[in-house]
Amino acid sequence: MISSLLRAHRGRSFVFYLDVSLEETLRRHATRPQSAEFSGQDMRGWYLPRDLLGVDCEQVVPEHFSLDRTVAFIEAVTGLVPSSTGGLEAHTPAR
Repeated sequence: MISSLLRAHRGRSFVFYLDVSLEETLRRHATRPQSAEFSGQDMRGWYLPRDLLGVDCEQVVPEHFSLDRTVAFIEAVTGLVPSSTGGLEAHTPAR
């Protein structure tokens, strides 16, 4: 489905894959309000390590990235930064 959307989209597209181990996925899930909706055992059946799409625009966000580093990485890749009005504006990343 995502590959079809990427092919159909005429503008710039970005794909980010959060590369997180099953153990870390389970730990993070336990902190979410929705954690009771499905179990760790359910997630073990769904989990596929490094389940990348393999598209040219795909970027991997490593497990060890903090939230701030992840946001900075996405801003740099996309050229988008938060504006003073709370929205997003495009910019050319510094090289």
